[in-house]
Amino acid sequence: MNSFFMDWNNEKEVISSLEEDIMVTNSDGIIIKVSKGSGSHYGVEPEALLGKSVYELERKGVFKPAITPEVLKKKKKVILIQKAGSRKKILVTGIPVFNEVGNIEHIVSYSYDVSELLVIKEYLNSVEEEMARVKSELDLLRKKSIKMDGMIADSLPMQNVAETIRRIRDVDVTVLLLGESGVGKSALAKWIHQNSIRKDGPFIEVNCSAIPESIFEAEFFGYEGGAFTGAKNKGKMGFAEMAKGGTLFLDEIGELSGHLQAKLLKFIQDKKFYRVGGTKPVHADFRLLAATNKDLEKAVQTKEFRQDLFFRLNVVPLKIPPLRERQEDLFALIQYFLQAISKRHHRERQLDKALVDHLLQLEWKGNVRELENLMERLIVTSTSSIITKEDLPYEYHMQEKVDDLIHFDGQSLPSILEEVEKKVLINAKNRYRTTTQIANALGISQPSVVRKLKKYDC
Repeated sequence: MNSFFMDWNNEKEVISSLEEDIMVTNSDGIIIKVSKGSGSHYGVEPEALLGKSVYELERKGVFKPAITPEVLKKKKKVILIQKAGSRKKILVTGIPVFNEVGNIEHIVSYSYDVSELLVIKEYLNSVEEEMARVKSELDLLRKKSIKMDGMIADSLPMQNVAETIRRIRDVDVTVLLLGESGVGKSALAKWIHQNSIRKDGPFIEVNCSAIPESIFEAEFFGYEGGAFTGAKNKGKMGFAEMAKGGTLFLDEIGELSGHLQAKLLKFIQDKKFYRVGGTKPVHADFRLLAATNKDLEKAVQTKEFRQDLFFRLNVVPLKIPPLRERQEDLFALIQYFLQAISKRHHRERQLDKALVDHLLQLEWKGNVRELENLMERLIVTSTSSIITKEDLPYEYHMQEKVDDLIHFDGQSLPSILEEVEKKVLINAKNRYRTTTQIANALGISQPSVVRKLKKYDC
């Protein structure tokens, strides 16, 4: 046990000069030394504490509990919270001072107003809450910032796509956009350009399937005057040269022939090209984006697409999911196109709830493009401000196929009901991401959904 010795007869005492609340008591709990700051927490003068018993002060409610008896009991340093008066809380530390034989002779205590610490704590808590709020708002703004014309990223697959785009939009890297026709690859490419370091440069889109192979090189690389029969006398600038300082977007790149693939590969590797009929190299300065609805990996295996070109393009691949796999986005897209197209054509239109419910049930094989085209058709052809299901073109009226849904020949009623229930569950599972969403849609409990999905192994 460590001892701490002090000569209490020193004429010069440090303790008397301190402004902090420091007190010394003897083993009987009598206060024998105080500092100038003693008593401030308790609302009494320091002189009034001298000679007083801490036990008596505790009984009178000056403070509670007294720290001296705790130190005497535990024979070691003690820290506790005292109550002073009705509201104030004091943090008190008591230290035993032992004599030569190991007995406690004095107890030195010093205290701090916990109320001040609590104020600081509350301030820090408020700062943390403010930081959390700001972070939440920044996250919300970030999510809003990655939305673009015709693209809604509420579903998990599209959130993943949007997050990847957010990370690479300011990096001059090649991006390969993959997905079915109509999923919005061109819109994504434009948005990447508009939010990139090349946003002030041109955005040149080239549909590789729309240009005949015989004139593709002349259109893409340009040509010198008189390079071939029918060529302009002054020549012509090609798409590759037009994109200088900006973005070159090659759509439907999977449709290029093997010959043009080789030309494009050399162009990407060398970062320069020659105009048709020209002898002077033109240096390329643009960011390359490409898109296709083909499975390029499969095309590489079947030798329909060059592997080396695929690797050059597939730096950052982005798989855009079809609309049927983005059920959470469908309603938001419907509302987006309703507002945007109504404003464009100066038409005030609303959708009847039954129509919206019907639209949410369709498969949308043409994806976002099909949805946008239908919404525009409904808005410009409807004669009423409320568009109803009756305004839909004939091909969009869902045909009830009872025979496909229920086959009851030779089946009992329970087995028929089970078949219907299974088909309903499969349909709901394809439309909603979680069992909770399925439960809300079907009007049953979430545990029931889990149990039924397990029952039908779906």
